[in-house]
Amino acid sequence: MSTRQHRVLFAAAGALALTGLRAQGTPPEGEYVIQGVFSPTIADARKIDLVPQPMDTILPDRPVAFDVMPVKAEIPSKVDSLAAAKLNVVQPQQKLYKGFVKAGFGLYTTPLGEFYFDQTRSRNEAYGLHVKHFSSNGGLDDVGPSTYSFNGVDGYYNHYLRNHEVGGRLMYDRRRVSYYGYDANDSTLALIDAAPAEEDDLKQIYNDIGFAGRIRSLYKDSTLIAHDVGLEVHAYSNLSESRETNVRITAELSKAEQGDRYGVGVLIDNNAYRGKDSNGLFGEVESPTLGDKRTNGTLVGLVPLLTREGDHYVVRVGTGIYVDAQGNTSFHFFPKAYLSYSLFDDILVPYIGLEGERRRNSLRSLTRENPWLIGRPDLVNSSLLYDFYGGLRGSFSSKIGFDARVSISSIEDRPLYVSAPNYPFGDRMAVVYDRVDAFTVSGELSYRYDESLRLKARAEISTYSTEQEVEAWNLPPYELTFSAVYSLQEKLIVTGEALFLGQRKAAFYSDPADATAEVKIDPATKDLDGFLDLHLGLEYRYTKRLSLFLDVSNLSASKYERWYRYPVQRGLVLGGATYSF
Repeated sequence: MSTRQHRVLFAAAGALALTGLRAQGTPPEGEYVIQGVFSPTIADARKIDLVPQPMDTILPDRPVAFDVMPVKAEIPSKVDSLAAAKLNVVQPQQKLYKGFVKAGFGLYTTPLGEFYFDQTRSRNEAYGLHVKHFSSNGGLDDVGPSTYSFNGVDGYYNHYLRNHEVGGRLMYDRRRVSYYGYDANDSTLALIDAAPAEEDDLKQIYNDIGFAGRIRSLYKDSTLIAHDVGLEVHAYSNLSESRETNVRITAELSKAEQGDRYGVGVLIDNNAYRGKDSNGLFGEVESPTLGDKRTNGTLVGLVPLLTREGDHYVVRVGTGIYVDAQGNTSFHFFPKAYLSYSLFDDILVPYIGLEGERRRNSLRSLTRENPWLIGRPDLVNSSLLYDFYGGLRGSFSSKIGFDARVSISSIEDRPLYVSAPNYPFGDRMAVVYDRVDAFTVSGELSYRYDESLRLKARAEISTYSTEQEVEAWNLPPYELTFSAVYSLQEKLIVTGEALFLGQRKAAFYSDPADATAEVKIDPATKDLDGFLDLHLGLEYRYTKRLSLFLDVSNLSASKYERWYRYPVQRGLVLGGATYSF
C-alpha cells in the first residue's frame, strides 16, 4: 500500500474516533492522543518574477487649451477735479553778474562803499577785483577824537590747466585809528594844544602791501602725489616808522596707498622786523635803548601725518617738528592725534584729539587783534604746548545739529595787552607775554528750516591761570553768541546777531616807568563790565539786481569797553543800496 493511501486511512480513522467521542458526550476541551507517523511538509510558494525596468523622467507633453469666456466687466464712470499745475523752468545754472556795487551812509558821518568785479564762469581762468572803503568820525563823547577809516584793494587771477590750478593775488590794506583813550576835559585839551605833538601822537596808520601765489594739483587719481604749494609776502608798516617784511612758504603733500593717506606739511616763515618809536616807548622822552629794535628770524616746520578712514571711523596721527631761529634758536616737538567714530549713520559722532604747534607773532598779527598798540611792540613767538580736547557732535534731526566740546590747553608766551599811559595823549596798549593755561567748555546748536530760517547759538565758558601775570588780561570768562537769518520769499532778508561777553580783567600802569622797570611791577587791575551787543540788518530786494539795506549796530546803545579806555560807538545806523550789473 502506498504512503498516500496510508495517510488517507489514518485521516479517516481519526475522523471516526472523533465522531464517536462527540457522540458519547465527551467535552471538546478534552485531551486527544493520536498515534501514528507525522511528517509535516511545506507547500510550494508561488513566486512572481519582476524585473526592474528603466523609466524616463521626461513626462510627455499634454496639450493645453485656453478658453475665452465672453464676460464684460461693468466699470462705473467717475469724474475728479484736478488742481492746476505750475510749471517751473529752472535754468541749469543761475545767471551771474560781473559787477556788484554797495554804497551807504550812516550816523557820525559814516560812508561805506564796496565794489566787486568778477569774470563769472570760465573753464580756463578766473579773475576778480574787490575795493572797499569804510570810515567814520567816531562821534564819541567825553573822550578824544575817535576818527577811523579802513581801505582795501584785493585782486586775484587763477588759471586752470589740465591737472593744476595756478593763481596769484595782490593786496593793499590801509587802516587808520585814533588814540582817543583819554578824558577830553579842558585841562587835557589845553596840554595837548601846548605840547609839541608828533604826527602819530593822536593817531596810528597801518599800511599792508602784499602778494600771494599758489599752485595746486587737481588729480582725479588718489594714488598720485597731491600737492598744494603757496607763497605769501607782506610788507607792513605804521606811522611810527616801524616796518616788517614777512615771507611765508607753505606746502602740503599727500598720497593714498592701501587705504591710508600719507601726508606732510612744510612751513618756512621768515620775518624781518624793525621797531621804531620816535618819541620813546610811551611818547614822553627820547629813549635810545627802547626807541629802535630789530627782531629777525626764520621759523621752519615739518608736520608728517598718517590718516586712515573707514566706514565709521577716522584716525589721524602725526607730529609737529619746528625750528625757530628768532633770537636764540630753539627746537619744538608737538604730538598730534585725532579719532572720531560715527554712530547710527552720523547721528552721533564722538571725537577726541590732541594738537600742538609753534605760532608766529608779528607786528601785523598783533595790531590786527589790537590796533591801539604802541608804535614798537616786542615780538615773541608762541607755542601751543598742547590742546587736548574731546566732544560729541551730531544731529537730532535733518534740521538740528549740535557740537559739545571740552578742552584743556596751554599756550607758552601768549600775547596779553596792558594799558600804557601816554599823558596827555591817549593811552596805548603794550603787549606782554606769559604762559596761559585754559580749561574750556563750549557748545554749539544750529537749526535750519529750508532756506527761509537759519538759527545758530554758541556758548563758551573758560577758566584761565597764568604763570607770571596776575590775571589773563582781557580774556573773557564766558562768551555767548546768537545769530538768525530769516528770508521772506527771498524779498525781505532779516539778520540778527547778539554777542554777550563776560566781565574781563584789564591792567594799566599809573607811572610809565613801571612798565619798563627791570624788576617786574604788577599793574593795577580794572574790571571791565560785561556787555551785550545787538546787531540788526534788513535787506529788501526790489529786483534781482537792486536792493536796499539798513544795518543797526550796538542796538542797545551801551557804551562798553572792549579794551581799557577805548569805548565803542553807540547805536551806529547805516543805510544804503546795492546794485548788480
